[in-house]
Amino acid sequence: MRRFTLFTELLNTAFSSIMRHKSRAFLTVLGIIIGVTTVIAMVGVTEGINVSFQKQMEELGSNIINVSKVEPGIRLGRPPKELRMRKNLTLEDLKAIEKLPSIESAVGQLSMFERGLVRSKFNTSRGIVLVGVTHDYLDVVKINLIGGRFFTEPEERSKANVTILGADVATNLFPGVDPIGKKLHIGNTTYTVIGVMEKRGSFMGQSQDNYVVIPLTTLIKKYPAAKKRLWGGLYIMARPKSPELLERAMDEITEVLRMRRKLKPDQENDFAIYTQEYINELFSQLVSGVFLVGILIASISLLVGGIGIMNIMLVSLRERTSEIGLRRAIGAKKKHILFQFVVEAVTLSLVGGLLGMFLGFALSFLAKAAANFPAAVTPFGVILGVGVSTMVGLFFGIYPAWKAANLNPVEALRYE
Repeated sequence: MRRFTLFTELLNTAFSSIMRHKSRAFLTVLGIIIGVTTVIAMVGVTEGINVSFQKQMEELGSNIINVSKVEPGIRLGRPPKELRMRKNLTLEDLKAIEKLPSIESAVGQLSMFERGLVRSKFNTSRGIVLVGVTHDYLDVVKINLIGGRFFTEPEERSKANVTILGADVATNLFPGVDPIGKKLHIGNTTYTVIGVMEKRGSFMGQSQDNYVVIPLTTLIKKYPAAKKRLWGGLYIMARPKSPELLERAMDEITEVLRMRRKLKPDQENDFAIYTQEYINELFSQLVSGVFLVGILIASISLLVGGIGIMNIMLVSLRERTSEIGLRRAIGAKKKHILFQFVVEAVTLSLVGGLLGMFLGFALSFLAKAAANFPAAVTPFGVILGVGVSTMVGLFFGIYPAWKAANLNPVEALRYE
């Protein structure tokens, strides 16, 4: 009980000291506030991005095999010659994969950004993603229609001008109107709207519904250069007949593509084949890298804040030297003085940490509300904010506390 009373008195002393010098205390912990704000905001946004990304992956399914000309990833500068010389995948490659014994279904996709004017009778828009796919696309990708239908195999073969709209395109170009059966003009081509996709939401602040889907054959006919792009080209997704056949299916796809591309046994694959797990790992590495950069910036702010706390505690030591001498003279022990200064430093840092947590959470929710950017508040973020600020105060408060505890009582009483 006596220890609790002593601890309470020390806390009151610490808060009284902070309140007597509000401006000085605020400037002292400003680095702590900035550092903790950055940490909390980074944790919240990172967690939100991960949740949003996992939702996107669930829509595709966990046992999807992806085949493309090059591996996904971030590349800087001019691509190496080996990648530039690779041949694009073809519709014949897709048909060969569809016939493999372990494959249930395989679909092709070719996307491009349409910068031209897209218009309906009711509205106009610019900058949509034009996606060409095969007729059985929904057999592999888990996206549902909320109206109308998907195009058929005969429509795909005949290169029909039919389209299925993403949710945002349907809302923007046909406000308050059922778009099914209406006409849509993309460039100089008129399409008939036959369906509308369900809303997928946004990812990292970007809409996932600003697209239109047309038959792959139609897209190739209208935009023949699209299938020849270095980083684009035909993209194939295949679903094995069962999850247990995933590895076997990947081996079969690899074998058939090597044969079709006439690769020798000692030559490496000139195509990429990977699963959703690989994409998850790649994305996790990217997010972790961004998070570490944010933590590095926050660490610099915390270091500055910690040095500020040490400095202000040393100033406080000089201001209260006589007080410390008096306390020692009437019986206070070294550990009491040491504990008092440590508690004051930790309290000062913790106040900055709590303010930083509040600002970090506010920024996370502001990003979510203003830009529909994913953010989440987690118990880990709260524990991290409190823990970091406490440790900074403890670490940088030890030296001033030790110096105060080791003052000579007689010299301290004489100090002016």
